[in-house]
Amino acid sequence: MKMNTDTTNSVTLTTIFGQFPLKVLAGDPGDTRITGFAMDNRLIQPGDLFVAMKGGSADGHDFIPDAVQRGAAAVVGDKAMSGLSVPYMQVENSRQALTWLAGAFYGNPGRKLTVIGVTGTDGKTTTCNLLYQILLAAGVKAGLISTVNAVIGDEVLDTGFHVTTPDAPDVQRYLARMVAAGLTHVVLETTSHGWAQYRVDACEFDVGVVTNITHEHLDQHGSYENYRAAKARLFQSLEKTLSKPQGNPRLSVLNRDDSSYETLSRIAPGPQVCYGLDVAADIQAGSVKYSPQGIHFDAVGPDFRVPVTSPLVGEYNVSNCLAALTAAVRGLGIDPEIAAHGIAAMTGIPGRMERIELGQPFTAIVDFAHTPNALRVAIETVRRMTEKRVIVKSEK
Repeated sequence: MKMNTDTTNSVTLTTIFGQFPLKVLAGDPGDTRITGFAMDNRLIQPGDLFVAMKGGSADGHDFIPDAVQRGAAAVVGDKAMSGLSVPYMQVENSRQALTWLAGAFYGNPGRKLTVIGVTGTDGKTTTCNLLYQILLAAGVKAGLISTVNAVIGDEVLDTGFHVTTPDAPDVQRYLARMVAAGLTHVVLETTSHGWAQYRVDACEFDVGVVTNITHEHLDQHGSYENYRAAKARLFQSLEKTLSKPQGNPRLSVLNRDDSSYETLSRIAPGPQVCYGLDVAADIQAGSVKYSPQGIHFDAVGPDFRVPVTSPLVGEYNVSNCLAALTAAVRGLGIDPEIAAHGIAAMTGIPGRMERIELGQPFTAIVDFAHTPNALRVAIETVRRMTEKRVIVKSEK
């Protein structure tokens, strides 16, 4: 991968390593200037910093000579190396180092924004978009980075494969562009794969939100415990966020209804708030009503009760709406009624329980249900919408 450097010209290695929070095992960065990053030697442009990483089928360290020949100004890797004609910095973990180097290259944009991170197995994209709409309703200059797209003002950018967080350099580039555009807040969707690969370590989160954690993606993480631990890194990172001039609440927003609650409530440092249908939740949903046209409920906290209406359908979207409202109200100080207006303003997300209306005499819905749990709740939701047949067609 080649990192696009459209918001800066060049930075010295001394500058970016001067802010590096991890251990450097060997090498002297000097005053070498770099103009971009590349993790694929075939994409090297003169002046790039080549970051060599071990992959599943190849080792980037084997391609360092070719990267230098193509014009790499310097190299970072986690293996001992000598005899290169350019500076070589040995670190403990190249992949982890990359996110901090990219952050420094772009001027650490996460420190200039209020950053709200959302993680979970299902519902992340919907919750992120709900939060984004709430911020807009509150008059906040906000951006969005999800697995679907990045929204920077009026510009909407596709972020890739729709299943994982963008690579660390892309995330930092998006954040830098938001700072340059005068935005003050960003909602960032974070996946377990993204956390396991350190892609968002340098984002400086202020609020962390979890939707749910089910027994999925075990092929990537090996066990449910490892999967949950990857998700938990969002909340652990709150403690490491540097103080910001605009303040940073470092608030963990947890799902009281989910099996992950007890573990995350022990792991998450600092202030916490929970949401859910459970009567023990700090912010609850009461008087819930479902219909084919959407959901209606009252969001109830110790100091407020506001009606919430959304064209989204299903019990799981009650949970998503509560998660967004709780983060906005308790984490960002937004008025509950304004939060409810923001939720009502979101009409839907492409591929998330999206209705297709072409004049047909039946209801057609498209949903990006890419986990067994997501498929189950999607079918349960449409089952409540009709007394007639429910037909499921899967596309791979």
